[in-house]
Amino acid sequence: MPYGWPYAVLVLLQAAVIPLVRDPSLLPRIPRHPLLGLLPLITIGGGVIVLGAVPGAVAAVTTLAAFAVPPLALLAVLHVRRWAVPLAIVSPLLWLLAWRLPESGWTELAGDLLIVLAGVSLGRLTGWIAPRAALVVGVLIATIVDIYQVLTVQVGPVAQALASAVPPRGLPGLQQRELLGASMGWGEVYLAALVGAIVATSVRATIAATLGCALGGLAFGLLFGTLDLLPATVPVTVGLLAAGAVEHRRVRGWLSAASRGRKARTMTPDKEA
Repeated sequence: MPYGWPYAVLVLLQAAVIPLVRDPSLLPRIPRHPLLGLLPLITIGGGVIVLGAVPGAVAAVTTLAAFAVPPLALLAVLHVRRWAVPLAIVSPLLWLLAWRLPESGWTELAGDLLIVLAGVSLGRLTGWIAPRAALVVGVLIATIVDIYQVLTVQVGPVAQALASAVPPRGLPGLQQRELLGASMGWGEVYLAALVGAIVATSVRATIAATLGCALGGLAFGLLFGTLDLLPATVPVTVGLLAAGAVEHRRVRGWLSAASRGRKARTMTPDKEA
């Protein structure tokens, strides 16, 4: 894929997902389990394995995306920040444009915006059921696995299969983001939404994560001079690390609290004995 403005637009859309996500802690409080922080790994790493090994999985995912993305995009009315609510409200219009108009860069952009909004909904809901620290670990592990799968040529065939898949009933293809030859997977949007959920409580961290993802993605794209496929999870992780750098005191506080909690749990049985 040539490194041109369509790729840059996809990178900037990916970065724009981060500030869109509303704070998950504003939702009703429910029990959360650390193992749910592995959802990014299951979605990205596990998704590539399943799509590459199970016959018919690509067609099933393409159909699922065609029917699930539009309602998830409209559901983003509840999950985006207030200034972005109008975009979620007009998502049915975006879907109609992507469906009824002749395929062009504008219809592809409409579909990309639908995927962005749907990713925000899923990212915030994941941040609601999974602890923030667990999501941080999940994002980092998912990025490492994604890099490995790209370098071992596991992602390429799956990406090509998704690009050529045709949704049923003439519906627009929403299984991945595309713009005039450039493309990015669904998982990268979801990962960016998870980072948005992680940093949503801090304005500084949100700005740092957004800029880190945007600038990291634009710089990372220079590798297209030597590689045909890049792991688009890397810019998201750059944004997460940038957010951690500007909020290093808060990060140290979280780590200290977690360490004290582990010590308290290990000391309790001894005292009872």
